[in-house]
Amino acid sequence: MSLKGVTLAATMLCCGFCYGQTSYTIPLEKLNPSLAVPAMTASDGVVYVAYRSFDWMRQSDQLQVLAYDLNSRKVLRHGTIAVPKVHGARATSGLALSRDGTMLAYVELHEPSLELLISAKDLAEIRRSNVLPFTGHDYRRVFAGFDGEDHLSVMSFNQDAPRFVRVSTSDFKVVSDTRASAVTKAVYSSYLTWNPVVGRFWLPSGGGNVLEYDEEGQPTGEVLATDIHQLDVGAIALGPSSVIAFYAMVSKGAVASYINHRSQAIDLPCSPRPYGASKDHAYAGAICITQPGGLPEAGGDRVLTSDFLLIRADGPHVIWRQKMSALGAGDKDYFGWASAVIEHGDKKVWVVAPTKSSELAVYEVPVQE
Repeated sequence: MSLKGVTLAATMLCCGFCYGQTSYTIPLEKLNPSLAVPAMTASDGVVYVAYRSFDWMRQSDQLQVLAYDLNSRKVLRHGTIAVPKVHGARATSGLALSRDGTMLAYVELHEPSLELLISAKDLAEIRRSNVLPFTGHDYRRVFAGFDGEDHLSVMSFNQDAPRFVRVSTSDFKVVSDTRASAVTKAVYSSYLTWNPVVGRFWLPSGGGNVLEYDEEGQPTGEVLATDIHQLDVGAIALGPSSVIAFYAMVSKGAVASYINHRSQAIDLPCSPRPYGASKDHAYAGAICITQPGGLPEAGGDRVLTSDFLLIRADGPHVIWRQKMSALGAGDKDYFGWASAVIEHGDKKVWVVAPTKSSELAVYEVPVQE
């Protein structure tokens, strides 16, 4: 693999990346990880967690909400909120913290749908809505958090064009509804990454390139340019006109970033997929797997290794790895993957990740700026 006009860096994932870390766990009361995975967000060293709890009949009508201080390693607050009853595994669409830090939004975009606003101060319910601004033509629905004015932001891949919707947190009324009518190939794309704060989205265009568009679908001229001939499997918008993209094959892959109008990439001896990002856009995470060769019926789709990679975006380069598997929950109609939280502290980075047990794993990784 090579880059057009830029420097290509290569990396080897040796076990030395695992040295120097401290790890511990956060118990999650009433969590059944086979039926739900926790949604998380973080700010200023505090991790907020929300997840459904289930009874012995596999029914859920309660949401558990937790605030945990990573510096003191203490639970700050815990709350329980009544939510629409469901039976069986349930996927969440995400948890987000408003830009002013006062409000959390927990969202489920599938029936019975829920937009729930929670006070960050005491984890009490503020208000909710069970009516979403979607129709039957809205596919691949995504909750994108808060925009620059703290409106709730949701999007969908329509039959005609991607659709971007912002909703008021005071009454859940639609304040903007934009279709990217100038671009239709998003319907056939493997992903679309939207940044509602700046009103831009990124879309793979083939040959490893990823292009930025405004919400009407007009290209902005910003391009992550590579010649990586692998599958486009996801991207994370890092801020104004910056992105990190992931490419995968069976047992190899690559990561490329576009920062300050410069494209760079690294080869990986494993196949990565996005698994979390830091709020300050400095770091991203990936679950990276290797598989044996051969056809699926001969065992070629079996995962041999699965690692979490902590990636410094401005390189990009891998600074730490840890054995970890991707987790998710849901049913045949809607399945959602969990994601790690990456919180940047003073001379260290916390990686908080769901586990197969009723707890979160916390890793403190020392880093040099």
